[in-house]
Amino acid sequence: MALPALSSSGVKFRQVLAHFPQELSLAFAYGSGVFRQAGDSAGPGENNMLDFVFAVDDAVTWHMMNLTKNRSHYSFLKVLGPKQINSVQNYGAGIYYNTLVPCNGRVIKYGVISTDTLIDDLLHWKTLYVAGRLQKPVKILTQNENSKLQAALVSNLKSAVTAAFLMLPESFSEEDLYMQIAGLSYTGDFRMIVGEDRSKVQNIVEPNVPHFQKLYSNILQDCPQVVYKHHLGRLEIDKSPEGQFAQLMSLPRTLQQKITSLVDPPGKNRDVEEILLQVAHDPDCGFVVHQGIARIVRSSSVVQSAKTILTAGFEVGSGQHRPSLESGPLMASFPFSSCVPLMLLGCTSGQRWELPPLFHMEIEVLESKINLTGSWYFLPLGEETVVLPFIYLCIYYGSVYICCTERRRS
Repeated sequence: MALPALSSSGVKFRQVLAHFPQELSLAFAYGSGVFRQAGDSAGPGENNMLDFVFAVDDAVTWHMMNLTKNRSHYSFLKVLGPKQINSVQNYGAGIYYNTLVPCNGRVIKYGVISTDTLIDDLLHWKTLYVAGRLQKPVKILTQNENSKLQAALVSNLKSAVTAAFLMLPESFSEEDLYMQIAGLSYTGDFRMIVGEDRSKVQNIVEPNVPHFQKLYSNILQDCPQVVYKHHLGRLEIDKSPEGQFAQLMSLPRTLQQKITSLVDPPGKNRDVEEILLQVAHDPDCGFVVHQGIARIVRSSSVVQSAKTILTAGFEVGSGQHRPSLESGPLMASFPFSSCVPLMLLGCTSGQRWELPPLFHMEIEVLESKINLTGSWYFLPLGEETVVLPFIYLCIYYGSVYICCTERRRS
């Protein structure tokens, strides 16, 4: 089954694509610059950033060619070379973003991910980062004949439907289904705690129901566990323990593992099938699935967003912004796109804060073009609890100037 192509014109996106090395297994555009969202007046905003993801078979070679062609796109990491850039890429969700790149009269952001990492995420939901984006409408710009990638793209859509079924009631509307699917990759994302519009998922789905239907109608029609009343826009699913057990058994491997760790007491080490059968009989089955997804998304979103500090850019500030501190500390400017978490607790210009581990840093916010807000958040990552202070910045242009007088690993 081929992934449905979406009908919006791709000429302007392919013009952007021409600026990059062409060794791509998959390239797609996504987000509010491609598909209209609720609140947009007519269509995708001409001033909105264009977002792209490029899947490549050999990331080191691709970065090497792109550094030759588009060296200015990279942050200070470009001086380390393509191998180190690829090493940074492999952290978190396995994707490396260059942001705030001027191209063809627009500002773009593009992420680079290896084909193998992408296939792994699509099949097993290891991070649900790029897989989550591909559960929503995207504009496919180019795709090679990689049959494993094609099968993984379809598998990801089927898994999204199955996970959504487990969290929905017995009868629901088609829009309810798409809301549940679109929200999967935001479940547990710390960026949704502050900063993001709480109605983001609804804004994505409401204007784009026909695009969701193109993605999922064939899967729904072929699914034996659902009665799809297309003409009424309604669906009915089997919520019996047997039906839910079949759905749980078909979930991606990482999600099954997260559900198992939630339910199975430490030390018992029961068989996965036995645990999933128990969950299938649990009235809170949908909540357990939701918590499992949250564990996947939370870990990858924290690491990937923290990585943005390195990949989004780092520039030495000009003399007019240099602080009057005798120690002559490092002066830095961090450009940011739609979201950049910074290890800052301060929220107003001129205030100074000293932060405990993970890093010890004394920071002074010298100048900002926006009002800043920040808080402490305790985020479980594996067996550790990470205390992550951050400021969530939701704006496309600007810089935050900070002064780091000390930094060391605790």
